[in-house]
Amino acid sequence: MKKLLLGIVGVLALAAAGAATWYWGYLPRQQPVQEWAIESTPELIERGRYLTINVLQCVDCHSERDWNYYGGPPVEPIGAGRECMDKNSAPRGVNVGETTFPGRMCIRNITQDVETGIGGWTNGEIVRAVRDGVDRDGNGLFPIMPYFIYRHVSDEDMRAVLAYLRSMPAVSSIRPEKEIEFPMSSLVQLWPEPVTEEIVAPPASDPVAYGEYLSRIARCEFCHTPRNPRSFDTDPARHLAGGMPFFLNGKTLWAMNLTPHETGLGSWTQEQFLARFRLHGTLTPVPPEANTLMNWNAFAGMTEADVSAMWAYFQSVPPVPFRREEI
Repeated sequence: MKKLLLGIVGVLALAAAGAATWYWGYLPRQQPVQEWAIESTPELIERGRYLTINVLQCVDCHSERDWNYYGGPPVEPIGAGRECMDKNSAPRGVNVGETTFPGRMCIRNITQDVETGIGGWTNGEIVRAVRDGVDRDGNGLFPIMPYFIYRHVSDEDMRAVLAYLRSMPAVSSIRPEKEIEFPMSSLVQLWPEPVTEEIVAPPASDPVAYGEYLSRIARCEFCHTPRNPRSFDTDPARHLAGGMPFFLNGKTLWAMNLTPHETGLGSWTQEQFLARFRLHGTLTPVPPEANTLMNWNAFAGMTEADVSAMWAYFQSVPPVPFRREEI
C-alpha cells in the first residue's frame, strides 16, 4: 500500500511539474513579432483615422470620455489613456453586475510618445497586441482589450490603422502598470491565440458579406449577441438578438435586437436605419441617467455605404425574438 501511495504521489508530482512547464514555457500562445512595413500616404492615414475613430473606436477606450454628452465622446488629448479601474470601481459598461475589477487596470496611452505611449513600439509589436492579445514583453493582455474581435481586422485595414496611429501627436501621459489579482492573472495567459494567416476583408461590392465584416470588427456582434458574462461564448441561436445587460450610472441598459424580427429591426426601413446613425452627429448634452454606452457620435461618422452594408447583413440573418437576458 505504501508503494502504491508513493506511486500516486509521484504521478501527481510529475503531472503538476508538466502542467507548470506547459504554463510557464508555452503560454501565452504567441508568434514572433512580424514585419509590418507601411507607406503612410495621406489616403492610408485617412482610412486609418476613419477605422480607428468611427469603426473600431480605439480612442473610445484609450481616451477619457465626457459623459455630459450623449454616448460619452472621447475628449482631448485623444488616445492618451483613461482613468484606472480597480477593486473600488467596476469597469463602466461591463455586464457583470456589481463585480469590481480584479486588481488595477489603467488603459494605456496609444499616442506616439516614446516614454509613455507606443512611440517606441514596432509596427509588428502593435499588431501582435491588437490582434493576438500579447504585449511587447510576451505577456497576455487582459481581454478588456478586445483582441478576440480585432483578430478579424483585415491586414489591409490593419496597415491603415498603423498609419493613423503613427500620425497621432505624441502626448506624455503616464499610466500606472496593471496589477491583476490571482487567479485572473493566470487566466489571461490562456486566451491569446496568434493570427498566423493573412486576413482579407470581403469586397465592398458584396454588401452582405462586407456588412458582416464591419459588424464584427465594430463590435455589433459582441454587444448585441447574448453570451456568458464571464466568458466570450455567445449563443448562436440568438445571434444579434440583443438583450444583453450593460450598466451605466446605476441603471441597466439592454442591447437592441438587430435581427429582422418584429422586436428588432423588422419594422424599420433602411432610411430609418441610416437616419438613426446620423442623429447624433453633433454633441448632445444629456443628464447622466439618460446617457448610453454606445458612442453614437463616432458611429455617426460612418459612411452611408458602410452603414448600408451593415443594414444588408442584419436583414440577412434569421429573425429572433428579443428577450432580456438575466445575470
